[in-house]
Amino acid sequence: MTLRSRIAAVAVHLPERRLAITDVEEEMAARNPDLDLPRGLIERFTGVRNRYVAPPDWEASDLAVAAAHNLFDQTGLGVGDVDLIVFAAASGDVLEPATAHIVAERLGATCPVFDLKNACNSVLNAIEIGDTLIRAGSYRRILVACGEAPTRLLGNTVTSVQDYVESCAALTMSDVGAALLLEASDEPGVLAHRMGANSRAWRASVTPMTTNAEGRLEIGRLKVKPMKMLRALAGTDFSLITKLLAENDLTMDDFALVCVSQISVPYTRQFCESLGIPDDKVLITVDEHGCANAASIPQQLAAASASGRLHGGDLVCLIGLGSGLSFGTVVVRW
Repeated sequence: MTLRSRIAAVAVHLPERRLAITDVEEEMAARNPDLDLPRGLIERFTGVRNRYVAPPDWEASDLAVAAAHNLFDQTGLGVGDVDLIVFAAASGDVLEPATAHIVAERLGATCPVFDLKNACNSVLNAIEIGDTLIRAGSYRRILVACGEAPTRLLGNTVTSVQDYVESCAALTMSDVGAALLLEASDEPGVLAHRMGANSRAWRASVTPMTTNAEGRLEIGRLKVKPMKMLRALAGTDFSLITKLLAENDLTMDDFALVCVSQISVPYTRQFCESLGIPDDKVLITVDEHGCANAASIPQQLAAASASGRLHGGDLVCLIGLGSGLSFGTVVVRW
C-alpha cells in the first residue's frame, strides 16, 4: 500500500492586543510631526482595518509554541507523538541556530528539527516537503510550526510621504502563530503540489541586513514598493496553478474552499478573479486580522473549520504568494 500524507489538524494563536489601523496612522503621525501624513491611506490601499501585536517580550517562537499547544489540546496528541518539527515562517528569533530548536526546547521535543524560510510561501513549501518526506517513509507525523512577528521590524519614523507610502503594506502586518500537523495516511489527503518563482522580482519587498556605525550587522526596516510588486505580480505566469488542477481533472468549482496568501483585500480579489476563483470559495481574513505572512493560509483553514465551513472529505486548494517572488499550490482533501 502506498503511503500518503494528510493534514490532520491546524491551529492558530492570536495575541490579545488588537490595534485599529486608524490608531497605527495616528501613532505614525505623532512620531513624524514634520510630515503631513495622510489619514485613511492604509485602509484605502489595503482594505485592512485591524492588526494584532504580540507582547513586547514575545518572539516568533513564542507565537509558534502557543499555536502548537492549541493544536495538541485540539487533537489530544503531545509533542512525543511528533517525529519532526519544521519551523516555517518569514520571521525568526535568531540568525543561528534554527528557530525550530527554540520551539522544540519550549515544547519539550527531542525529535529532529529544521527551519524553512521562504517569505509568505513558507508553510506551503513545508507542506510540499513534509508530504514528500512522509511518502518516502522518513517520518510519520510532522509538526509545521509558524510564528510571524513582523511588528518588531516596523520602524516608527519615515523620511518622506513617499517613504510612508512604501511602508503602508508593512504597517498592516500582524503577529500570529500557527501550527499544522501532517501525518501518514492510507487515504490520500495531500493530493498534489507544484511551486514556481519569478526571482527577478525580489527587490519589490525587502527586509535588508544593514551595517551600523560599529560595523555590525543589523536587521533593517521592511519596505514594500507597491508599484514594483504589482508589476511583478502582473508579469508572473501563474498558469502552473491551473495546469496542475487540469492534470488532476479539477476546476476551481470543485473546491469547497480556496485559501490564498492574503496581502490586501483588493489584490486578493483581483488575483482570485484572474484565476477564475469564485468569490464564494474564498474566506477573506486580512481585513480584520491584518497580513499574517506565512500564517495566512493556516489562519484561513482554522477559521473555515471553526465556522463549520470546512468538513471532512472537502476538497481544498491552497495557493501561496510570497516575496521573492515565490508562488505555488497544494491540493488537499480535508
